[in-house]
Amino acid sequence: MVNRPVSSETSQIRGLAAGVVGGVVLGLFTSLVFLLVIIGPLLGLSVAVLGLRGGFEGRSEAATGGGVLIGMGVVYVYGALNTLISCQGQEVCGGSSAVPFLGLALVVLAVGASVEAVSLPRRH
Repeated sequence: MVNRPVSSETSQIRGLAAGVVGGVVLGLFTSLVFLLVIIGPLLGLSVAVLGLRGGFEGRSEAATGGGVLIGMGVVYVYGALNTLISCQGQEVCGGSSAVPFLGLALVVLAVGASVEAVSLPRRH
């Protein structure tokens, strides 16, 4: 078997894919462990910042951290929109609003997209 070196771009795409899958899983586990609402995005942001501080060698870690944020953001946006649509005009939801959670979801998604815009290589 021939061992070919993995290009930087390929490792970043793999990091992004792994991060998105991990973020979706963390987002789904948020319904079981509510503390993950705060810990999950902080974890993704920490991995992204540490990867970006590593320069060009750490870009795959930054892509993974951004992927975690994107994955969690997508799950959070889905959950917030589902709650807003389900509870519209009904008192069954206890009068609480999912708008602040939707705001958090959009911020997490935007930060993840920003990290990816910075970390993924530019083609010339």
